[in-house]
Amino acid sequence: MARSPSAAFKVLMDGVTSWDVPKDIIPNELLLIGQASFPVMVNDKGQVLIAGSFYGKGRLVVLPHEGYLRHAGLAPFLLNAVRWLRCSPEAPVRVHPSLEPLVNILQGSKVEAQSEPEPEEGPGVYCTGAYDDIKTAQLIQFMKRGGGLLIGGQASSWADKHGHGKVLSMFPGNQVTGVTGVYFTDIYADRGHIKVSEKVPTIPLHVR
Repeated sequence: MARSPSAAFKVLMDGVTSWDVPKDIIPNELLLIGQASFPVMVNDKGQVLIAGSFYGKGRLVVLPHEGYLRHAGLAPFLLNAVRWLRCSPEAPVRVHPSLEPLVNILQGSKVEAQSEPEPEEGPGVYCTGAYDDIKTAQLIQFMKRGGGLLIGGQASSWADKHGHGKVLSMFPGNQVTGVTGVYFTDIYADRGHIKVSEKVPTIPLHVR
């Protein structure tokens, strides 16, 4: 199992030659801190749109909007993500009911995936949105024990209702992904110029 960012990036990007991102969705920039997290998709302004990380025995892939998890154009990457997140080829893949199109994408490529409201106890893969703060402790333990989490969300819509100054500390997705060094922000990201990198992209150091 790929445990270094460079090895993980190679698995995640295997066969991905272009980024077919949804045209009708505005993603948010991701903030990366710590050594466990690494960028996967970065635009020409240095904004991170997709990131990976390690936590305990488990792994994590974060997307900048839950709509990315439903988008068939990203199927090659989504399949790679599930492949990397799995601790073994037999590990179960569960998808939250709100992401039903992802089940079809995975099953269309002969990946056995089932719609479930929460992950199983054992180390498998769980795919979900970033808005449910009820499962925070459960998802953290799931990763810690070896589970793989594929999660997507847009924090700006949440910030409009709850306050833009509370995103890093209180946005439900950040309660989970923050322990791995990846944070959703409410900053809109430019999706106009995104190239496929051959190795882990370099990103500018931000101090906010």
